[in-house]
Amino acid sequence: MRIAIQNPFAGQLVAETELSRRIFLAAINLGWEAIEVCTSTEIKAFQPDFVIALHNNSPKLSECPTYGCMWNPPSFFEGTEKYVKNVLSYDGYLTSSKAIDRWLHHLLYNTPKVFFTAPFYTSCSQNQYQAPKLENPCLAYLGSNWDGLRFQELFEGLDHQDYMEVYGNPNGWKHLTHAYKGVIPYDGESVLQTLNQAGVGLCLHREEHRQAALPSMRIFEIVASGAIAICGNHPFIQETFGNSVLYIDSDASYTTQIEQISSHMQWIKDNPEAALERSVKAHSIFLKTYALEKLLLNLLPYHQTLVQQKGFVLSEPSLPQKNFPAIQIILNYDSQSPDKLAHSLYQVSRQVYSNCSVTLVKSADENVDRFLSDYSERLLIQTVEIEDFGYSSSRLWRGLEAIASTNCDYFIILDTACSIYPNHIQTLVSLLDRTNLDAGYSSALSEANDEELINFYPYDLEQILAFEKRIDLSGLLIRRSLLDADFLTDPQLNGVEDLCLLLNMIKRTPLIFSYELTYAAPNLNSDLLLEMQDWSSELSRLKFIFWHQEFSPGKTLQAIQKSRQEQQQLKAKIEQLRSQFVQSQQLQSQLLEAQAVIVAMQTSKFWQLRSAWFKFKRFLGWSTE
Repeated sequence: MRIAIQNPFAGQLVAETELSRRIFLAAINLGWEAIEVCTSTEIKAFQPDFVIALHNNSPKLSECPTYGCMWNPPSFFEGTEKYVKNVLSYDGYLTSSKAIDRWLHHLLYNTPKVFFTAPFYTSCSQNQYQAPKLENPCLAYLGSNWDGLRFQELFEGLDHQDYMEVYGNPNGWKHLTHAYKGVIPYDGESVLQTLNQAGVGLCLHREEHRQAALPSMRIFEIVASGAIAICGNHPFIQETFGNSVLYIDSDASYTTQIEQISSHMQWIKDNPEAALERSVKAHSIFLKTYALEKLLLNLLPYHQTLVQQKGFVLSEPSLPQKNFPAIQIILNYDSQSPDKLAHSLYQVSRQVYSNCSVTLVKSADENVDRFLSDYSERLLIQTVEIEDFGYSSSRLWRGLEAIASTNCDYFIILDTACSIYPNHIQTLVSLLDRTNLDAGYSSALSEANDEELINFYPYDLEQILAFEKRIDLSGLLIRRSLLDADFLTDPQLNGVEDLCLLLNMIKRTPLIFSYELTYAAPNLNSDLLLEMQDWSSELSRLKFIFWHQEFSPGKTLQAIQKSRQEQQQLKAKIEQLRSQFVQSQQLQSQLLEAQAVIVAMQTSKFWQLRSAWFKFKRFLGWSTE
């Protein structure tokens, strides 16, 4: 088994870096191959069986099955659309809380996405029990404080306790003067050694983690090291480790918590044998259920089922392959970039779904034999030659005419600049088969930016008509029966023919989104509304092609775009009024401050003396200017 550990924080002094190393060591212990990665290029080079994504600030990055670790409370990210999209892009989810399972259930409830959730924890690789050093125990805490001065008052109080030792990123502990002891190497082993030598480890959780019953890696590393755990009360820890660890009241004042911690430290020092009994019990619980080797092995059945369900591998067909829907893939040969044709043919040839063939559109004078010969045995390829009609749309529409006369069930228009994953067609065919709809689409990963997903949103007719969202044709599977006579009429455009085809299609059928990432593509420029205002642009021709035509009752290009412009103008007016209101509030505040200063001056002895002086000058007839 080969696994890639996707760590977007590689090399940084954060928990994911240490956890990545621990998963790596566990995989090696199982005889697997493993690697830490942070880019799509690294994953592609390694070709793992699956990828474990450690944090949802990075989406699925490759064609490989990718399982996202859901170890953060949803409140940390559910308000950020980018992070939610990243979560949706994964093929499965590794969770350590029923609250997270329920959150995923709600997120994916009305989607056609195929996925699994499997138990997985921020744990450690298995090891032999090693008794901690309890002759003169210290209390060790490890953390980076990435979110600010977490538990600041508590640690400032513990900073004055002789037993306290704090380790981690120095930037997070500048407020400590005594307890901070430096950085521990993030190698999967040094943390455990440090805890074992200290004898006692401190495990704390933010309130969000407690509410979601999400355990941090602190509890696992403490018990795995053999150290005695002193923990804030937490549902998972109390249910799992019971009385094998010691507790403090997380809701008590910091002064009380420090007193409780000091009391536990004294008890451990006075009762080393009883403390060791707790240590042995906690380590056995870890080793039996939560060692990373066991978690990785438990993940395999989920993985093996999913790769069959989602078309990552060819499953045994319940029907002969000839009864599977036939798929035609339209390719347009670009003589300026001939190698792209070979690339696209290769992409088609490696599809898990095999009942597909290619319609290649080219000019009569373009020779493509050298590209076709390599794939003639693996692919059925028909060539359609076209005269120079003077319009770029003619090539695409000639391909549509060619497949309209075939017996195929569905078709895809594949941009040769895109790279489709092996399960691309299988995913879309399965989607339409399950939903009995006429067109569906998947999302793409941006080839320019690993953090950007293209088309990753559910179908929204108004956003498409407003040119706020676009759906790339390479991600679309379309039923051939939609190609009626009107659809097959060449719009005679020199550009934006893909958008014209999309609008033609959504006049005839709604689309369904697979919630899957199944190809890579160049970035799309979706901000077309301003360009459409330029009457010399080709895009403006769409105003005539679809002049007041309804895509659904009351929804036309003109009506939707006018509504959007009015909304933008209203937003701009509201922002202007808000700015004016803020300015007026500031002026009013300044006026009140000035009035307060004047009142203060008028009641001062200096002001009273000044007033008497001016009164005396006026009595003498002197000028007061």
